[in-house]
Amino acid sequence: MAENRALSQWEIDALLNQIPSTNAFGKDEFATAAPAARGGRASANAIKTYDFRRPDKFSKEQWTTLHSMHETFARLVGSSFSSRLRTLVTIRLSSIDQGLYEEWQAQVPAQTACYVLSMKPLSGNLVVEFNHDVASEVIDRLLGGTGVLIDRGRDMSEVELGLLRSFATSIKQALEEMWSASVRVSPELQDLGMDANLIQVAGPTDVVLTAFFEVNVGNHLGAMSLCIPYTVIEPIASQLSAQIWFQSGRRAAATDEERRLMQSLIGRSALDVGVELGGVDLPVNTIAEMREGDTLVLDTRLGRSLDIRIGDRARFRGVPGMLGTRLAVQVTEVVEPDVLPETAPISMLDRAQPAPVAVPEMAPAAVGPGPIEDQPPAQAE
Repeated sequence: MAENRALSQWEIDALLNQIPSTNAFGKDEFATAAPAARGGRASANAIKTYDFRRPDKFSKEQWTTLHSMHETFARLVGSSFSSRLRTLVTIRLSSIDQGLYEEWQAQVPAQTACYVLSMKPLSGNLVVEFNHDVASEVIDRLLGGTGVLIDRGRDMSEVELGLLRSFATSIKQALEEMWSASVRVSPELQDLGMDANLIQVAGPTDVVLTAFFEVNVGNHLGAMSLCIPYTVIEPIASQLSAQIWFQSGRRAAATDEERRLMQSLIGRSALDVGVELGGVDLPVNTIAEMREGDTLVLDTRLGRSLDIRIGDRARFRGVPGMLGTRLAVQVTEVVEPDVLPETAPISMLDRAQPAPVAVPEMAPAAVGPGPIEDQPPAQAE
């Protein structure tokens, strides 16, 4: 219950000292009053400025995550460009900030290469911008040049624009990997423009996330930037935490569907398969004097399994023979690389009974799953 009493003169003076007033010179007496007259509580409250046109959309933890994501994007794009251009390309993140879309347009050059990409299932588009010097350097190196004698002031032709569009694949893959920790996106190229003022992915006063990069292509410096409207990031802003980022970065075990996909992709790969009949040590002068019809005595006995090589490693062993009218080999043993050596040692018994093999040209060998007829090698005449 409030105390019902009159204020003392000291309390009245203290209240009056808290009321700002204007003196004869037009200055605020409250602003020029001594700190002791204002009271300790008033001096402790600091006044902060707040710009309603540029509200703070991200926390400190989210800024840390965004910084790591854009460093990953720079590394991936640099590696992809290095492999495409066959020269060293380094991309380094210079700054990342929040601003207005019209401010980003004012910071980038008017004549520049702008990739407009969608980020499905997220709504809206983002812009990846390359400085005109970087675009000219890329085109010249794709056409076999060194990036030295380039007319960087002229407009791009349709052929050159087509070459720039081919680099959208590298950018899309980098963006997909960049956002994979938070959400699975499927970037798609919507447009390629050469004037930043004509690219409208957001309103002039809309809040955007901007990242600026330093690009070094063959010791030639350039610039690159990334502009993402906040409306694109807003649905997943809550997932931009360092804990979620590092946890999702850990590699999970592949599912059965992923294993089947990898097997189908690897299954179409072509490998060289060869059968090693044996070997022989010869001096150089003997090899130089060899003629058609000469016979070499190999260090492999008849009936011994031959090494079947995948690439340069022995993976199977088998016996030679004929499959119809074609030479063939039947697999009889699987070589375990962790258990057995690459080539089985040849005993003295194997060297004691070498099998002579003729040199004439033979038909290509065929590998069949069924049994084949064992045929001894052709004897020397």
